[in-house]
Amino acid sequence: MYNFGKRPRVLLLTAILVLAGWWGLRADAPSKWKLSKDSEALVADPKLRDEIFDALDAAEKAGTDPRITHFNVRAATAFEKDGKERVVVGGNVEYEVPEGIHGETSLLNHVTALYGPDTTRNDVRFLAFFAQQCGGGASCGDCRDYQMATTDCEHLLVACGQASDRMVKVTRFADQLVCERNFPEADAAKIPLPPEQLRRLVQSAEDARRGGVTLFTRERHTGAAALSFAGKTYRAAGADDAAFHYRYPIGGLLQQAMTERDYFLRAIVLSGENGEWPVVNYRDRQYGYEASTFNHAAGKPSIVLILSNGRGQYRMTTFESALPHAFSTADFMPEALKQFLASHATDK
Repeated sequence: MYNFGKRPRVLLLTAILVLAGWWGLRADAPSKWKLSKDSEALVADPKLRDEIFDALDAAEKAGTDPRITHFNVRAATAFEKDGKERVVVGGNVEYEVPEGIHGETSLLNHVTALYGPDTTRNDVRFLAFFAQQCGGGASCGDCRDYQMATTDCEHLLVACGQASDRMVKVTRFADQLVCERNFPEADAAKIPLPPEQLRRLVQSAEDARRGGVTLFTRERHTGAAALSFAGKTYRAAGADDAAFHYRYPIGGLLQQAMTERDYFLRAIVLSGENGEWPVVNYRDRQYGYEASTFNHAAGKPSIVLILSNGRGQYRMTTFESALPHAFSTADFMPEALKQFLASHATDK
């Protein structure tokens, strides 16, 4: 056995302790991110891949305040600006009734505030989300509207980094979108309403469109009308205000119906300017999707969404098709929703 002497033994012991500490830190540190197999083709650029991983590292530490749902949405993006990589984070905050600032809108607003709207549109190539578990969900309708308005949404990517195994799933934001022009055209005879009911519903939507408030809304003003399974009709038009808290027509008529405890709608017609197909904002699609899940909870079919151009032509779909990869209260609180409908709904 070699005799190292006193000083060499001290040095050897010190080295062992340093290595042990290094390995301990390495064991405690999170492992590196890695792309899922089906994501590799979307992120072929090594620089983009590194930016996504850097953004996920930042998103993991982003601040949130989800005091109602306790569901954290930690988001970040990274891009090159003035020769340097810039990383910006965002997170959700909830308050009161409930209301909330969502992670996506928080993040994009931070980019715009720091670097301007042109950067948000031209340089943001992805949004990255840190999650304990990545599922198949997507942005809410309102966040989809905001991303469409502020980014190059046709090329925008969405990355979800999963804490459990550091796997990163990347998809196209465009997969969350369905343009109204792609809603299937439908002959009046194929719409599942008696002709007279369809005619009255279209007329009600057109009458509604003549009202509303359009002080700021110069284009895309729409009216909507709905028929419930109880045989009642509800209608609403869009309305703007100085605080830019726009009130959507589908959301408006749904609130009317639910105020009357009429929770199950059969069909909704949306009417645009004469000869033009109406635009259905994604926030309004979210309202309709939520209401359609009420139907499912009661064993009823999905709400039929009908677009009218005022010239006897129609497009027809469902909110489930118009808002792909959506989520609703029914996903998070299915039993609570069933109990609520059982105690509140008047149509049995």
